[in-house]
Order: sequence, then C-alpha cells, then structure tokens
Amino acid sequence: MGPVGHSVISVTIGAGVWGATGSPAAGAVAVGVGVLVDLDHLYDFYNWYIRRKRRKLHILFHGWEYSIAIFFILGWVYYHPLLLAAALAHLAHVGADHFRNGLVPLGYSVIYRVWVRFDASVVAPGRDVTQSYRAWVHMIPLGHFIEPWFRRRIEPWILSRLEVPTGSD
Repeated sequence: MGPVGHSVISVTIGAGVWGATGSPAAGAVAVGVGVLVDLDHLYDFYNWYIRRKRRKLHILFHGWEYSIAIFFILGWVYYHPLLLAAALAHLAHVGADHFRNGLVPLGYSVIYRVWVRFDASVVAPGRDVTQSYRAWVHMIPLGHFIEPWFRRRIEPWILSRLEVPTGSD
C-alpha cells in the first residue's frame, strides 16, 4: 500500500482516537506513525540500488511486535492517548501491508526476519523485491503525469544498479 492509502487509514484512526480521548495530538501522532513507518524502506532501497546488495529485506519498522509491545505497555504499565494512537496506526499500517503485499505469514515479524537473516527469498518467496520501484509512480497522487519522465530518466538508472557487477552479490 502506498502513502495515500496509509494516510487515509491513519487519518481515520487519528480522528477516532481524537474523538474517543479528546486529544488532538493523538490524531497527529496516528497520522505521523501510520505514514512514517515506511521510512524503513529507504534502508532497503539504499542496499539494493546503491550498495547493490539485493538478497536482504529488512523493513525494520514493519513488525507486529512493536504494536504488541505498545499495547502491553498501554494495558499494564502506562496509558496515554498518544501511545494508543501510535499503536493503532502502526497496527493498521502493518496489517494493511500484510494483506496487500503477500509475504509469508510471518513476513511482518521482525523476530522471524532476524531468524532467517533477512533473506528476501525466504520472506518474499517467488518475488523480486528489487522490482518494487515499478509501483512508485502509482503510489503518489497524480503519479501518472510523471510516469513518462520516471520511465525515461529514473528507471534506466535503477536498472543499471540492478545489474550484478562481476564478483559481487
């Protein structure tokens, strides 16, 4: 799911938490967490396209364990509307990605990804995760307007980075 879909879900959660708790800041936290979780993709993009290390899939912020830990804190240690908003937004983000992206059942578990050493062929079998760049222009509003430029200018550079240099990867 792209930033628009995550934004819509997060705004809905934020409005609900704001309405339920009376905390407008909780609404902002929900939107921030629900969208910014995707910043962890930058690390993978760096590894795939700059370092040319294509066999790993880290997505370190995408893990059920974070939401579970926050809910545990909310229930047994400390309750705060901002934590509630963060937990719900994170859970919605990971849940939407889980059902949309089709990884293995434990693919969105950080513990599992560590266990399999972040091996992309285990976490996302049968998929070349480095091809995810093809969906980027469709994830932004009015992306179809920049698609010709993207295909002409950006895609050739990415494809050149995906070529395996002799003796590596």
